Amino acid sequence: MLLQGPEGLPFVLKEAHTEDDVDLDSATAAAISNLGIAAVMPVGPESWRITNIRRVGTVRLGSREVRIASKVPVAQLFHLLAVGQQWGEWHQDIVKLDQATDLYPAVSEAFSAVAAQALSGGVLRDYCEVQSAEPTIRGRWLVGEQIRRRHGLPLPAELQYDEYTANIPANRLIRSAARRLLGLGGISLAARARVMQIDRMLGEADLLIRGDQIPVVQHNRNTERYRAVLGLARLILTGGSLDHRVGGFASAGFLLDLAAVFESFVEHEMRRSAARFGGSIVGQDVTGLDVDGKVEIRPDIVWKIDGQVRAVFDAKYKAEKPAGFPNADIYQMLAYCIRHNVQTGHLVYAAGNEMPARYTIAQAGITVVCHALDLDRSPDELSAQIDRIVEAALPAGNGVA
Repeated sequence: MLLQGPEGLPFVLKEAHTEDDVDLDSATAAAISNLGIAAVMPVGPESWRITNIRRVGTVRLGSREVRIASKVPVAQLFHLLAVGQQWGEWHQDIVKLDQATDLYPAVSEAFSAVAAQALSGGVLRDYCEVQSAEPTIRGRWLVGEQIRRRHGLPLPAELQYDEYTANIPANRLIRSAARRLLGLGGISLAARARVMQIDRMLGEADLLIRGDQIPVVQHNRNTERYRAVLGLARLILTGGSLDHRVGGFASAGFLLDLAAVFESFVEHEMRRSAARFGGSIVGQDVTGLDVDGKVEIRPDIVWKIDGQVRAVFDAKYKAEKPAGFPNADIYQMLAYCIRHNVQTGHLVYAAGNEMPARYTIAQAGITVVCHALDLDRSPDELSAQIDRIVEAALPAGNGVA
């Protein structure tokens, strides 16, 4: 549902509501559609129907702020993110989000707390290769560069050497995320103070320039304490954040694609659970449906044993129930099962979107099982639900240890 408060206050979209008619100027309605927040349909002059909310968070469109609240509690949403994005041990002891209702301020609070914890042991440093022009010789003298750039002049010398420095990819990523949060605003004074302190502590690290590729940090024993904050920093700088023009607006904010979050969580939890039995869980496994491979299919998750697909899953976070639901999902799963020659396919829904059910297609000898994953449960209970789904899909007589 979309509520319009007094002038100057934000619009509030609530994912739990499936549709509502609102008064909205056409430019804002188009921006909501273009950002993939929801489906927008005109129902009258400057009146629009908002349905199928797909993203949650906060976005500013020109002078107007739109907030989209998730039906999944914010604290639980961070658990889904931590598992799906492999942030390692989530710091529930230092990140208190039980009372949080808005996602963007919660991200700011979580980032500031986790970053402060990661940096409490000191700023991480490492040896990095440096190439620079200097007045004295050290390291390797790049004679070719000296001739090309200095035209035979001996100084400054073009050098290459290793330096023990804080200007490493991990620190650049964290500092750049801190600057992004400070630039967007909308965070508490306490969180802002912590983020500013983080920025100062990492002052030796260069800021990423817009358009730079986000660095990939290979984790080891030294970087393990950075794992969670690097995950949050990447989320802030990439898929979870936005700062660009859409339609006629300069937009800035933080939005999450709930379907992608849910799918990633289910995949990684299934990988954990299936490890008990062997084989491998593979996400987004692309094959051809037809003989010539012209029709591509891509199940969300497959369970491979000895290189063969033995079970197929699709994770379905549904914002609404379209006409004929869940027929289209069953048709899709039927195609996956026929292609991979498995007799049972598994649709994993967020609870509230589909009840547990079984659909048997006698002519094809295939059964499609719908599972409902209750996201309001504790982390241990969520893991137990995934364990039961994996056990239900365990291929009989496969010889897996």
